[in-house]
Amino acid sequence: MKVIALVALLSFVTVSPVSAQPAAAPDQFFDSAGVRIRYVEQGSGTPIVLMHGYTGTLERHFIANGVFANLAKDYRVIAMDLRGHGKSGKPYAPNAYGEEMARDVVRLLDHLKIPRAHVAGYSLGAAIAGRVAALQPDRLISVVYIASLPLRDTDTYLEKFAEDSVKELESDLPFKSLAINLQPPGSKPPSDEEIRKAVAPLAAANDVKALAALWRGYRTLMVSSQQLKSLRAPSIVLVGSEDISAQGVPELNQSQPQIRTLVVPGAQHGGPEGVMRRQEFMTTLREFLAAAR
Repeated sequence: MKVIALVALLSFVTVSPVSAQPAAAPDQFFDSAGVRIRYVEQGSGTPIVLMHGYTGTLERHFIANGVFANLAKDYRVIAMDLRGHGKSGKPYAPNAYGEEMARDVVRLLDHLKIPRAHVAGYSLGAAIAGRVAALQPDRLISVVYIASLPLRDTDTYLEKFAEDSVKELESDLPFKSLAINLQPPGSKPPSDEEIRKAVAPLAAANDVKALAALWRGYRTLMVSSQQLKSLRAPSIVLVGSEDISAQGVPELNQSQPQIRTLVVPGAQHGGPEGVMRRQEFMTTLREFLAAAR
């Protein structure tokens, strides 16, 4: 049963049949300082840019769960494949990641001639959203952190995750740390053999050299507490109670009270019980975006 549960959760970050999850709009591409970035857009109105999570794509994290289509009813929704992922370019240099991933968002706004937009990031995408806020606060209407907190420069937990991930991505058991960290808090860690079976599709669907470079260069995504406090755009964290990220919410509420938080009871990081599949998520997100607009 443990393997089945792990596979179900990892299915949110691994590949789904393309025929079962068609893109909501045609692929488009632009050049972001030499890296080809793929995006799709649909709808009209106030723009919102969506950034998926680690090992994901715009289909897997926003189209498959209906978030993209739901928002496109009232917004101009733009979802992008992060560099190193999906159909976007996959450089192998560590300095091509980190802050450059945030600059991709700004360059996309420039490419589309959008002066200001909401930005919403899931998991790794949340860290990118926070760095966009630090780089170009005047370009943002609001910031939405999904299933993760802003990546602050005081975060020591991610340092070990990044170091372990680099080693694993260059070994015969990639994504071990990811598989363990996706488990609900308090659950028994899966064995190496269970992990190997669960992550096989994930390893096949991703460029592990590019992802190793990402973790070597991730530190420039970090933001300071002062940068967060100085941001005038409304911000919100939406996370499930069964997500390890929820453990940091009390401290965030104390240190950054201007950032609104919602912890959805029983929701996980991803998978069938992921926070983005809960009605509370979409209801709160829509209320937040409408108020910010």
